[in-house]
Amino acid sequence: MILLYNRGMEKDRTGSVAPSAERKVKEDKNTAVGGANVTETSVGRKSAEKKGKEMSACEARKARRKQLSEMFSRRHYCLLMLVCAVMRARFRVRSVLSPAIRKQKKEGAMLVLSNHVSAFDFAYFSTPFLGKKVSFVVAESMMYSMPLFAKMIKGYRAITKKQFYADYTCIKNIKKYLDAGISVILCPEGKVSAEGKTGPVAFSIAKLVKWLGYPVASCVIQGAGITRPKWAYTSRTGRVECRMDVMFDAEQVKTLSAAQIMDGISASLAHNEHVWQIENGVKFRGKRYAEGLERLLYVCPECGAEFTLNTSGDEISCSACGFRARYEHTGKIVSENAENCPKRIDLWFDKEKQIVAEQVEKEDFALSERVKLFVENDTKNGYREVTDGVLSLDKNDIIFRAKGELSEADANCRELVFHVRNFVTVANLPGTSLDMYDENHTYRMVFTDRKASTKYVLSIEALNASSAK
Repeated sequence: MILLYNRGMEKDRTGSVAPSAERKVKEDKNTAVGGANVTETSVGRKSAEKKGKEMSACEARKARRKQLSEMFSRRHYCLLMLVCAVMRARFRVRSVLSPAIRKQKKEGAMLVLSNHVSAFDFAYFSTPFLGKKVSFVVAESMMYSMPLFAKMIKGYRAITKKQFYADYTCIKNIKKYLDAGISVILCPEGKVSAEGKTGPVAFSIAKLVKWLGYPVASCVIQGAGITRPKWAYTSRTGRVECRMDVMFDAEQVKTLSAAQIMDGISASLAHNEHVWQIENGVKFRGKRYAEGLERLLYVCPECGAEFTLNTSGDEISCSACGFRARYEHTGKIVSENAENCPKRIDLWFDKEKQIVAEQVEKEDFALSERVKLFVENDTKNGYREVTDGVLSLDKNDIIFRAKGELSEADANCRELVFHVRNFVTVANLPGTSLDMYDENHTYRMVFTDRKASTKYVLSIEALNASSAK
């Protein structure tokens, strides 16, 4: 029986296949077909996943390009560098970059902190980044100074900020730019130095550095504040140097305290234009060399009278006492008829600060001057006149009260009140105007009777310094 069963399972002499062998062949075929289906399904799934990843990567690249285009315009970058090259040639600018800053430029984005001595500083600290993405923080009021500035700032995608006003949008934008690989240049003084010395830097800058966590570089511009002084009507030709170095690397930013970072910033950016000029024997050439100086130096050093100084050519004189002095092209101030004349602009300005510090301590301290009020226009590329009025300052508030007619749209400008403690200092054009801010507008107060804006600024700074004691 067993023999017959086995023979039945084998192929017979005619070549027919036994039932067991036939079943085996069918099973093998089915297995082969099933395996092919499994393989095809697996390959199709992997192919779909690959295409999905490629599409996701493509969409991500498009999103990054779109985000970058919102922060950086290559066309305007090239235009800026061209303008900067022309200005550097005009004012004889030289960049001095340390090996550390050259290395950091290759490695990635950084935060650059610069002193601020002229309105043209952007032309000096931007060009060392030729070939690298860079942007800078610019005062919102610059957009309103003239339509050309507004167009350039918007086109270049520069980061705008309200001066001396908490602007969290600006802080977030700085972080966004750095994360995108774009270095950001910031002038922590907040305004152009009128007297040519590095001004006070708020402690909040050190906190910002800690929060950002990026390498920090210093930029010290020398000579630009004499090439185009904030108080002057004309430009001069001499020498401008832009010196850049790494202040802190990322690891130091992480480990140092905010106080240590603050000390490093103050030491790195300290600079006095007039001392630098005299010590280096640099002469500047220009016409009407002293004209406009009375907008900054409004106190006669001989008799103490205010707003009695006048300038012509290279000379400054007092109509009250006859004091006369000459502002020389070497940076020195020389007087032949006065013993109390300061030898440099910054020394004269320091004397004015001392006088104002004493004035604000008096119980009856108050200032009042006639001004014209301007606000940004609807297209935000300039100012429009609103009305005239009186700008007063006491120990607590800065108040504008309108005296002229107001349109219905400007009815809220009837009285504007700004608390002194909210402004450590304010932006100004020496002698001419003050810029103030609130949540709604940027205001420009232009003095019409006397060139008093410098005294207002010094008074606001002295009041805040007095309250901090």
